[in-house]
Amino acid sequence: MLRNFGGPGPTVTMLYALFLENADELSRALKERLAAGDLEGVRLAAHSAAGAARTAGAGRVASLFASVEEAALCGDAAVVVRDAAALDRALADVKILIARI
Repeated sequence: MLRNFGGPGPTVTMLYALFLENADELSRALKERLAAGDLEGVRLAAHSAAGAARTAGAGRVASLFASVEEAALCGDAAVVVRDAAALDRALADVKILIARI
């Protein structure tokens, strides 16, 4: 995202803040749907979050959300649980990186 906007500034700061807010909300929704056993709900939340993460340049987070989406589509709850658990750490890492900008 920094490359697309020519470096840090108010627009980038606002977009990253929006990404983090949405990613946290989508991550919560994903976990709620997972706890309810709703793999279709998990898939939808993961799909939305993967796109947002790609746009923000958060490759690891995007990959994890994409993996969760694919696993949910295939009905592979074990992979969904594994990769959903890794999302907290990946999002925390992104938050640290964004805070440094």
